[in-house]
Amino acid sequence: MRELKQLQIPALAKEPNTACSEIVAEAAFALASGIIDTIPFVGSKLDEQQTRAWPRSGVFTDDGVEMTGTPPEIFELCELLAAHIEKGTSFDVFEVFHKIARIDRLIDWRHGAVLSPEPHPITH
Repeated sequence: MRELKQLQIPALAKEPNTACSEIVAEAAFALASGIIDTIPFVGSKLDEQQTRAWPRSGVFTDDGVEMTGTPPEIFELCELLAAHIEKGTSFDVFEVFHKIARIDRLIDWRHGAVLSPEPHPITH
């Protein structure tokens, strides 16, 4: 599994033998990681200076054990998104939804997602 990290274009530029495809793959993975970082996950970052959403504290497995690293489902979602970004292909909504459903327990749906909208008064 690749580490979720910030894009390091200057580091790539210092390596003149870096293939264009490697740069595109790295950029796609960084973009996918950035997308995942916008998800309102439960728990909190381990450090206020941490740029990525994971790892987190206060997140537990179904057995009550605190997670100490990044769950594999996060990497799988990132790899799926990165593959589509790298190829420039449309996302398969069902495939992405399936990956998101696998991390449902890690998302704090009270932030940034509305499960049941409040009814608005009709004003005709």
